[in-house]
Amino acid sequence: MPVARRVADAAAGPGADGPAFVMDDVAVTHRQLALRAAAVAAGLRTVPARRRDWLTADARLLAIATGNHPVFAELFTGGTAGDGACAVLDPQWGVRQAEAVLTRLRPDLLVVGDEGSALRGPAAALGVPVLVADGGPDGYEAWREAHQPAGFQGLLTVGQDGSAFLVGFTSGTTGVPKAFRRSRGSWRASLALGRTAWGMDATRHTFAPGPLAHGLSLYALAECLEAGAAFHGLTRFGGGAFAERLAAGSVRRLVVAPTMLSALCSAAGDRRFPGVDHVVTGAARLPPELLPPAARVLPAARVTEYYGASELGFVTRRELGPLPQAARRAGQDDEPDVGTAFPGVELAVRDEKGAALPAGGTGTVWVRTPLACDGYLWGDGGFRTEDGWATVGDLGRLGSDGRLRLAGRGGMVITGGLNVYLAEVEQALTALPGIDQALVTGVPDDYLGRALVAVVTGPGVAGLSQARLRELCRPSLARYKVPRRLYTLDAWPLTASGKIARGVVEGWIADAGPRLVPLPPGDDDG
Repeated sequence: MPVARRVADAAAGPGADGPAFVMDDVAVTHRQLALRAAAVAAGLRTVPARRRDWLTADARLLAIATGNHPVFAELFTGGTAGDGACAVLDPQWGVRQAEAVLTRLRPDLLVVGDEGSALRGPAAALGVPVLVADGGPDGYEAWREAHQPAGFQGLLTVGQDGSAFLVGFTSGTTGVPKAFRRSRGSWRASLALGRTAWGMDATRHTFAPGPLAHGLSLYALAECLEAGAAFHGLTRFGGGAFAERLAAGSVRRLVVAPTMLSALCSAAGDRRFPGVDHVVTGAARLPPELLPPAARVLPAARVTEYYGASELGFVTRRELGPLPQAARRAGQDDEPDVGTAFPGVELAVRDEKGAALPAGGTGTVWVRTPLACDGYLWGDGGFRTEDGWATVGDLGRLGSDGRLRLAGRGGMVITGGLNVYLAEVEQALTALPGIDQALVTGVPDDYLGRALVAVVTGPGVAGLSQARLRELCRPSLARYKVPRRLYTLDAWPLTASGKIARGVVEGWIADAGPRLVPLPPGDDDG
């Protein structure tokens, strides 16, 4: 990892016996982390290395599928020491996804969390050595102890800026996760900029309760290790466990998705946690209605939102300020933005031909950034580069004040000869009272070419007719952008990462699937 040397420095410093990595009630000190990570680095040197054109010669690729296990930090630090690389796999993948990823990746060593991992069978079939974290005398910990060195200074070494250290994964259109690779230099630049942006130092003990297989918590771990701060996590997320960890004290900073913050507010009861002074949130927009309960539970915290992507890193930052003040302003922003460019990042919005749009024009968001990944190992998708700029296909508009307003990510439909960005319609629908989720797509139509169809859910859908919903849309959408057909459903199908499985819903629409319930027509002239 780009912070292996920082881990060694913390282990040799005055706080060496303080906590570095806390998972549930298991705490690993800075000294223990450095020694264990050094053993991982030493052990990997004994594993035969496959040649890969994207890795430095003789570098090993360690695949980690332990989930949020107490050994995660040592594996990640030791596996990425020097010019080594780690692939962080999601232990929740099914057998087919595991087979597809491992067949393409062929790591030199795989560490899984338990004997029942779905990854073990595919790995064995491919000849990939497997260690089990809780595997007893023949498992990972015995392997680590067999390679325990006398010290760590010669093993937790600095790798080259341009060398790849991380393989991460994002959703793929075929069901096989897309694999992207990231260089040390990109995270070193990000961590340096983030020290100022987030105010990180050795006292900023951080709680990131989400899965380490996802970028939100994984990056928070890197921030802590780089700064010498303690990282706190949960083996399994739950609102009650979240509140209990905060009640134990010492945590000053939270890195959470909005859904996690909502779970904390529900589980906290009458408890307050004034020791938390900063909340960093990403992955989705923070709903305004969540701010008042969050201010009650975290009365001394300020909140910062960021927008970014796994392939791009941080793109924008938005300071909401102290939570009590943000709560009082909740709902007053008629056209919410995601902030201004993150330090070191430039923004542009372009049309479908690549021409820069003037302020206020809706198009594809492009960034010029030192934080972008180096591309995909397999799979294609939204990530593109052009003349030093990159995009993941998100849509938005840039104001004259430099603030970015997103219209989401998605395609464009031509209906009746007019261009409609689907994400813009989805955003307008979810802005209506009582509508929490919306998916919009285009279906073949003899007259229009493509007609817009929407699926909506939320407490406000009950008793709502198609005519009434169209009427509610018209103040914010041009008439041709208002969906012609509207459905609801009991539960959204989800991907492994918890996102709406768009392809599944579109298939139901195309096949008139029975799970979709048409809204009653009402009185409307169409």
